[in-house]
Amino acid sequence: MDSSRPVEARWGARPMAERYRPQRAWLANFAATADVTATGSIAGALEQCNQKVGRKGYCVVEIAGAVSDIPAEITRSRTKLRGAIGMTPLTSAQNGAFLYIGNQRKEIVVQDLEFQGHQAGSEDIYAVIIEGNNLNRIAVTGNTIHDFASHQDAHGIAVYGSGSKGIRDVIIEGNRVYHMQTGSSESIAVNGNVQRWSVADNRIELVNNIAIAAIGGERTLPSAVRLPHPLDAARYGFIENNRVQNVSTLNNPAYDHQETWAAGIYVDGARHIQVSGNDVENAPWAYEVGAENCVVARHVTLQHNVASGSRFGDLLLGGYAEQGFRSNKRIDCDTVDAEEGHGYLDYLTVENNTFESADTEQEVVTLQYRIRHALVIAPGVHPENAAGNGSAKGDANAVRVSR
Repeated sequence: MDSSRPVEARWGARPMAERYRPQRAWLANFAATADVTATGSIAGALEQCNQKVGRKGYCVVEIAGAVSDIPAEITRSRTKLRGAIGMTPLTSAQNGAFLYIGNQRKEIVVQDLEFQGHQAGSEDIYAVIIEGNNLNRIAVTGNTIHDFASHQDAHGIAVYGSGSKGIRDVIIEGNRVYHMQTGSSESIAVNGNVQRWSVADNRIELVNNIAIAAIGGERTLPSAVRLPHPLDAARYGFIENNRVQNVSTLNNPAYDHQETWAAGIYVDGARHIQVSGNDVENAPWAYEVGAENCVVARHVTLQHNVASGSRFGDLLLGGYAEQGFRSNKRIDCDTVDAEEGHGYLDYLTVENNTFESADTEQEVVTLQYRIRHALVIAPGVHPENAAGNGSAKGDANAVRVSR
């Protein structure tokens, strides 16, 4: 924050500027009609694209009938996979990623497809993964994803940025994701070196862990020898107008079939994140902002969101371990910490939300540890260390309740 600003202005997060939204003009480069129809093989259709428009041309592949080569990888840039009305769902007896988008790919669209998963036991299974270094302008829109299940790790849509260039300009919008058993993972996750992205207008229901997560500090970046690493965090992201319903970990073996403090929407160590216009119903927690790992979640705004039917509460803030990684130097940030929750939350604005849950087991808005420069305007929240400039000694909180 700018130290020249008045003390009162140093509280809270500044609004996200529109220039940080992902680029969209490139979507108009694709023709309205299909260039190629996939007849049994995605790999074969992509090769037809090379023959028809050249390896660097824009190509639209329409998928209608059954496809035999799932799992599949998009092996060329400037490619749109589009599902036809009434398409046969993309499915496979194999585990892993059903559709993989890897290093160096640019201008990829995955639109209006249906992905049907299966129970993978203790193996990993995902519908769509965008992973690697130097990817940009990726859109996953209007898809239907369901029945992906693992005791350990499953995702509907996952974005993992690695390397110095990471992933940029990602649009994840208008998808329906349901009947997901994701183990310790999330239905939609943006993780690591990813910037300028949007997760908006998605509907997620009947999932047994976190629905939407923006994550930092999980070592998706290979060069992150020690935490915190400045590139190992999702940032400049918009989580907007999503509808999340019916989240519960009671049928999740990763958590011993116990109801944990899973959130519908979770900002975990990410930074410069705008969460607005979302609606979360029937979840352990509707929203959470904090940091499990040795990182600082910062510059986060939550505005105009709705929560109802939450079991524990509507909003959970801060790190959950009693001591932070900065104040306790004995915490080894280079190993997986069984306790976790040692991170910090800095520069936060919470206002104009509608928290409707009643008879919650915790306070509707619950403050944990290491929340600083925070402006939280919500019923039942009281100021803490609010007389200073927003910082706090040790692991205390610094929270204001009015501007």
